[in-house]
Amino acid sequence: MNFGGVDMMRKVPCVLRDGVTLYADIYRPAGGGGYPVLLMRQPYGRKLASTVSHAHPVWYASQGFMVVIQDVRGRGDSEGEFSPFAHEAEDGYDTVEWAASLPGSNGKVGMYGFSYQGATQWAAASLHPPHLTAIAPSMTAANLYPGWMYAYGSFDLQSCLPWAYQLARDSARRAGDAEAEALCTEVMLNPAPALRQLPLDQGHPVLDKYLPAYFDWLAHPEYDEYWARFNWLDAFMEKPIPTLHIGGWYDFLLQGTLQSFQTLSAQEQSPKLFHQLHIGPWTHIPWGRKPGGMDHGPDADGQMHLRQAEWFRYWLKDEGESGLFEEAPVRYFEPWSKTWKLTKKFPFPGMEEQDSRTPVKHLYVSGSTLPANGASGGSVLTESKENISQSAAPDVFVYDARLPMSLASVLPADRSVQQDRYEILVYTGDPLEKEVEILGTPRVKVMCQAIDGPTDLVAVLSVVMPSGEARFLSVGRVEVGRAPSTSGVGEPEAADILMRPLSFRCPVGSAIRLELTGSAYPLLLRHPNGIPWTEAMKAGAGELAMAVVAVSSVPGAETWIELPLAEAYTDIKG
Repeated sequence: MNFGGVDMMRKVPCVLRDGVTLYADIYRPAGGGGYPVLLMRQPYGRKLASTVSHAHPVWYASQGFMVVIQDVRGRGDSEGEFSPFAHEAEDGYDTVEWAASLPGSNGKVGMYGFSYQGATQWAAASLHPPHLTAIAPSMTAANLYPGWMYAYGSFDLQSCLPWAYQLARDSARRAGDAEAEALCTEVMLNPAPALRQLPLDQGHPVLDKYLPAYFDWLAHPEYDEYWARFNWLDAFMEKPIPTLHIGGWYDFLLQGTLQSFQTLSAQEQSPKLFHQLHIGPWTHIPWGRKPGGMDHGPDADGQMHLRQAEWFRYWLKDEGESGLFEEAPVRYFEPWSKTWKLTKKFPFPGMEEQDSRTPVKHLYVSGSTLPANGASGGSVLTESKENISQSAAPDVFVYDARLPMSLASVLPADRSVQQDRYEILVYTGDPLEKEVEILGTPRVKVMCQAIDGPTDLVAVLSVVMPSGEARFLSVGRVEVGRAPSTSGVGEPEAADILMRPLSFRCPVGSAIRLELTGSAYPLLLRHPNGIPWTEAMKAGAGELAMAVVAVSSVPGAETWIELPLAEAYTDIKG
């Protein structure tokens, strides 16, 4: 049949090694043959085809590709039982080889898609199907534990719980359970009550029935054999293929995107095997220009449809003469200047210590005669150790787990109202006399002491504009007070926090601001206090307690933030 000017076949069967049949829709340019195949495997119904972020298969077919969109096992029309990620490696391998043999195929297969559809690429590629030539995973992770479920060192409840209900919704529909399907839709539209429910690992009977894997995610808070099954990166590296990584500065899977690219970029690159990274000013959905109420300009889309098509033409159509290899491997969007920039490498965590030439900007916390509680407090950030007060008392905040401090997302929203809370220590630098462009992972070292820990220490970075807005930039957390004394008063310690990667050019007249507090809810899992975070999933409302944290900075034991500067990396004009 013809749809949108291309040939279309619906519900085409693919029989796997264990006899299970998966179904796909196929889009092919009208007439002829010898087309490279673009394969997407997804769990949301193949008609969707990742069109919340990617062009419709008709567009890719118009670019000269045969496009195969397949329902994964147990989803849509496909047979079998769905368990997130569990079957995607073997099923993906079989599907790649089947797709390569389709009439009209040239035998070369590329995989594309974002989020779960990106994970199916890593899973299949980890088994090295012979006809899989290149992939383009967007906003996903090749190692699920650090890159998806536990990206901040604690469970990503805000992202994973509503998503679990989304997956359960389709399972409920397959089972004909309209009541459960409706409940799942309600949670997806209004997740706040479910996020507040305690204990976190109880009281979700719909998930228990239709997505029990959710409780496996909670039951394994530390990397173990369970998570090793979903680390496809190590196996992929045994025989890597060209990979186009696509991420978003405001995407909850940014760390997963960067972790996989970091591993691959350590290889020697050649025209026969190289990788690229594009990071746009996008949240998970949509890839638009105005996330967080900040207009990123008309170039925010980055022409990613065309760039993906170019990537696959290079690898699947033998168009190596296109000059793609000569391009800079990293292309990223800087939000304040609203421009795309190019660089030969990306400053990953730890790189600053390995390369002493990398410039960083240090800002030191200094107390004053007033406490640092709230933005009206008296403590500051200073560029010079000599300006640190030697007589100021430590700053202290109280974190009550029953009333966590809020941070709803990583969008560049204004935090100035929230920063008035006295449960937050706020340190602000002087207005900048020249621009400071940050690129990479900020690091915070905090000299602290906790009462009734363990508890969380959360750092939030923002830039205060001359108008008074405090635009969010980054966040990170670490557990402190893990070994308190019998009195409940812990020993002084140095907390090291690696924050979320970012790009931002702070303009003249703006100021850097650092917040230190005990929570960033619901973005980060709230620590109940008094028990290790690995047991937080089992804590009930009656176990939510208070913790007290003192932060000090004296000469010789400074509290500071280190900002990686872009000037060492942006060595190519975009």
